[in-house]
Amino acid sequence: MAKQFVEAINRHGGDATLVHLPDIGIKGNSHFLMQEKNNKEILKLALDWLHEKGLDK
Repeated sequence: MAKQFVEAINRHGGDATLVHLPDIGIKGNSHFLMQEKNNKEILKLALDWLHEKGLDK
């Protein structure tokens, strides 16, 4: 479902990115990413994405 959601957003002019955390070496997370022990790693991922899109100003 997540892949279809991202495809729909992008099809309508959005700029969504799907990241499967285990594929990039981040394991053991639930749906509450900022409450996990590795929340700084998740935050860096989000901040890097925002910077890449020019949304960190």
